[in-house]
Amino acid sequence: MNYKVPYDFILRLLYPLRPKIRKMLGGYVLVLDNKILFYLRDRENHPEYNGVFVATQPKYYEALSHEIHASNMEVDIDGIAHSWLFISEDLDDFEKKLKAACDLLKAGDTRIGKEVGKI
Repeated sequence: MNYKVPYDFILRLLYPLRPKIRKMLGGYVLVLDNKILFYLRDRENHPEYNGVFVATQPKYYEALSHEIHASNMEVDIDGIAHSWLFISEDLDDFEKKLKAACDLLKAGDTRIGKEVGKI
C-alpha cells in the first residue's frame, strides 16, 4: 500500500530494517517482527501532539528518555503510563533525536518496541 507517511525520512534512518507501515489512531505505526516501534502523527487537530512516539516499556522509559531526550510531555496512547516517548516535531533537533532512536534499534536495543497484541 502507498501511504503519505509523515516524517518518512525515518524509513531511511532505519535502513536496512524494513518495518511495515500501518494506519492507527489517525496516524501511522511502524511495525517490525510483530512489534510496534514508532507512531507517526502529523495532523491539523491538536498540533501539539505532532511528532514521533517511540514505543517502549515502563521499566525502560526513564533510561530511554535520557538517551533520546524526548519531550517533557507525557502521552498515554494505550493506557499504560510511561510506555511512549514523545519526540515533538517542534524540537530544534527533532531529526537528531529520531536518528538516535533508530540507531539504538538498529544496534539491537530491545527497549524500543511493543508487541502488537499488547496495545
